[in-house]
Parts: sequence; C-alpha cells; structure tokens
Amino acid sequence: MLAIAAQQPPSDLPVTRLSGGAMQVPAPDRPPASGQLPPLSVTRIDDTARSADLDAPRRLSIAFAGPVPVRDVLLLLVQGTPFSIAMDPDLRGSFIGELKQLTLRQAVESVLVPRGLDFEIDGTVIRVFPRRTTTRLFDLNFLDMRRTWQRTVALRAGSDALDGTTELTASTGPSAVLDTIDSGIAAMLSADGRVHVDRRAGLAQVTDYADRLERVALYLEALHLRAAREVRLQVRILEVSLAVAGAIDWRAVRQALGLPVDAAEAGLSVVDPAALQRALAGQGDVRLLAAPDVVAMNNEPALVRAGAPDASWISLTVVPQISPDGFVQMSVSPAWSERAGAERLNGETRPVVRVSEADTVLRVAEGRTAVIAGLLRAGEAVRPAGGVTGFFGGQEKRRVHAELVVLVTPTIVTAGTQASRNGPRH
Repeated sequence: MLAIAAQQPPSDLPVTRLSGGAMQVPAPDRPPASGQLPPLSVTRIDDTARSADLDAPRRLSIAFAGPVPVRDVLLLLVQGTPFSIAMDPDLRGSFIGELKQLTLRQAVESVLVPRGLDFEIDGTVIRVFPRRTTTRLFDLNFLDMRRTWQRTVALRAGSDALDGTTELTASTGPSAVLDTIDSGIAAMLSADGRVHVDRRAGLAQVTDYADRLERVALYLEALHLRAAREVRLQVRILEVSLAVAGAIDWRAVRQALGLPVDAAEAGLSVVDPAALQRALAGQGDVRLLAAPDVVAMNNEPALVRAGAPDASWISLTVVPQISPDGFVQMSVSPAWSERAGAERLNGETRPVVRVSEADTVLRVAEGRTAVIAGLLRAGEAVRPAGGVTGFFGGQEKRRVHAELVVLVTPTIVTAGTQASRNGPRH
C-alpha cells in the first residue's frame, strides 16, 4: 500500500467519500474552475493504481454531493495512475452521484457514456471525444454452402447387380449459418448501427458505437470457438452371430461387465469397449466388420461405409455436437443392407435387398463408448472363397441369425480458434 498523508479538506470540491473513508466536505457555494484539481484528502491508494491497465484490480469508490465538471472527475479518477486525460475544451458536462467498487475502466465509462461521450486508449493517454460510430471488419470463417446427406439403393434392370450408397452433397447457395449470423449481429446494434455480410469474402462489416462493436466481437468469437471444435469418432462395427433366433441378452452382458442388470438397456455406455466385446462373446461369435477412425467438425455429419455392394454393406452417419459440460451429443444413423436373392419381374431378373436401419440421439461423456444395437437379420449369409466365415463376397451360403452392434467413442480433439478483431481496443 502507498500511504499519502491526509491534508485539510478543500472547500471548493463537493467530495463526500473516497475509498478508505475521507472526511465529508460540504457542498460549495460555487463550482471549482474547470481544469483545476484542488488538493484532495486521500487516505489510501493501492499500489495497483500504478498499473497502466484500466482493468487492474484497483477498485474505486467515490461520491459527489453536488455537480462536478466531467473533466475534474476524470482527473480525480486517474490520480496516482500512469494515465493522462486528453479532452476537447469544448466538451462540457457535469457529474453527480456515487461510484462503488469499480475498476478504472468501469468508472470512466459510467461517467462518460450517459453524457454522449466516449474514449479510447493511446498508450497512457485517455482521449475523450463525442460518442461516434466507427466501422470494423470481422472475419467469418464459415463455409457458405449447405451440406445434406442421403442413402440410396440403386437396382439396375436386366442384371443381378445392385448398389447402395450414402452420399453427402453440398451446394453453394446461401448458407443458413451466415443468415443467422447476419440477423444475430443486427439484433445487437443500436438505431444508428448497420451490418453488411460479404459472403464471398467471408467478412462482416459492422458500423456502430464502440460498446456495440465489442458485443459483436464477443458474439463472433463465441461462434468461432464452437464451430471450429472437432470430434474424433472411433467406431467399431461388430456382428454377433447367435445360436438361435432372437436378440442379444443385454442383461447377461451387463452382468458380465459388472453393471446393474435392472438398469434400462437403452443408452448403454461403457469405458472399455474391449471388455464389452469380450462380454458379447458369451452371446455368440463376434466378428469385427469395420473399425474406422474419423474426425468430424462440430455439428457436421461424418459418413462411414463398409462392405461390398454385391453382397452386404453397412453405412453409418454420425453428427456430433459438443456440449459445454464436456458431453458429446450424437445423432447416430446405422443402416445394414444385404442382398437377399433375386426375383423375376416382367421377364427381368432383379436383385432383392433387405435393409435394416435405425436412427437415435445419444448423449455420452467424452471418452466413453456409446452402444447402439438392435439391427437383426436371419437368413442366408455368404461364405467367401477360402472357407473364412463372413458376409462380404464368396460363393457358399448358410443360415444364420445375427445382430449388429455399433460402438462409437467420441473424443474432443480441438478447443477452437479465436476470431480476429480489428479496430482500436476499447
């Protein structure tokens, strides 16, 4: 602490209280001359007052019983700091009231903004001027296109060939994201503000007062932080061959994992997917069909496809959404398609395709594994050449009962990027 000896209270400044408990001074009969700051009765000033930072932890408490010129109030606020005040002599106004436990920035804003005045920092000089609008440019790092996905199964007449695809299509039409940003910025502006979004350049030109521009900057920064996050999706697609018709006994699986058997089966999540795979082995033969490892942007679809279009294939769409609490919400859509034979129609042979699909929304903690099951099939499976049991390719057929189990483990891999901001820092 820096201690300053108390002086006789001045008779021409209506200061009733300073931080630390200055003596009360009666209001004068005449206001002090503008620009002249008489000696003050200050009992204590924090050493942090010497910091050239308007947001330093120094806290100000001051009260005025009568009107005091704004210039004198500002000079009082910066006393004991490295800051100076530069103010047009034509700017007038007075302040009366009380400031409690404010930083220097908050105190200056409380004095100036209600009087139509603004300020900017130039080194250690606080320049005061009439409040005016300024223009700043903000980067918009978003794709200006719409992305959609769809599953299709194509049958070619006159042959026994079939094809199944999961397609992601993109168009360069107006993006709903940029439309939302445009309207979101407009809602923050004053009556004198305006915004223009240049879709091709990826820029937003915003004109308004400095405090409104700061709100826009914080809004866009938050958007970029969320949109730039990525999720690593480790996927395991398992096929469990069952001895008899039916489905996996999940109560037995839970018991093998040491989990409560009376809990709801829906929404099962585990920490160790390898342990789950061993528990499933007690239900039947377990075969790993695919184990893709992909990275998806936040709220963007990731597509996985495995198998052969002339026999059996699996497609999986996962859309992750990162929650602030560390959980990942996922829209998971698996589809299991297989060739089931052929039929003749109008003298032509056409393949028959059976499709089992599901669509669900899960919420799982980062690093835990979500389990999606329930896609069943019973029929003839294809044994590939060489005698290896499987569904992809081959010549021999056998009767099987099977259930598809999809394991998805999300991991947040990036925290995002900071939006760039132009213009003077306020």
